[in-house]
Amino acid sequence: MTDAGLLVSALPAARLDGTKTSAYWKRMPGNFDRLNLRVIWPQQNQWGIPVLDPETLTPASLVPWHHPRELDQAGLDGGAIHFFLDDYRFENAWNNPHRGLDRVRRTGAALTPDFSLWRDMPLAAQLWQVYRSRWLGAYWQYHGIRVIPTGQWSGPESYGFAFDGLPEGGAVAVSAVGVKDTTGRALFALGLEELIRRMQPSALLTYGALPPQCNDLELPPVTEYPTFWDRKKKGTS
Repeated sequence: MTDAGLLVSALPAARLDGTKTSAYWKRMPGNFDRLNLRVIWPQQNQWGIPVLDPETLTPASLVPWHHPRELDQAGLDGGAIHFFLDDYRFENAWNNPHRGLDRVRRTGAALTPDFSLWRDMPLAAQLWQVYRSRWLGAYWQYHGIRVIPTGQWSGPESYGFAFDGLPEGGAVAVSAVGVKDTTGRALFALGLEELIRRMQPSALLTYGALPPQCNDLELPPVTEYPTFWDRKKKGTS
């Protein structure tokens, strides 16, 4: 049986979409379902964005997805995988989720992918980025991975979907790395304030420092992790 067939048969409780008259739907060639629509996870919003379970884990460290040689040690040390990277470095997590599952299992814990939401991106594309981040999180949780959701938003126009699927309580991860301009930092702070108001997270994990615009926010306990560039400066990369 193909990997795709194994994925379908492994999820009997999920709704499986497909052509009911096609005998080929259950045994598909490698890239047949590029949108990962075979599995529709439980959701409670109009967009069908999967709802994640809360997670209280505070990882000892964050290891980037594209450094597979570090994953085994991170698993032993209580670390987790992060995706605060250029999107092209982790598209394979979405394009081939059943194969990427082995990589996530090696660590045992992961943040959900931080697919980019740019301010000038069409809202339909932003919605899709949020959807597939939550989809992967739900997929990993189903397979026993400890998953910490990553908060994503652009501006207030994205609030109608950006926080859907995030669980109330539990830890949430964010990063302002790459947000360089004053407007972007102000929008980041507004979005973080809205996330906290809606989801009431028990902990906030930040990859890199929060911008000064967040100084006046009422934040839950914050754990800050050094970025790649922080470690380079200290000679610990």
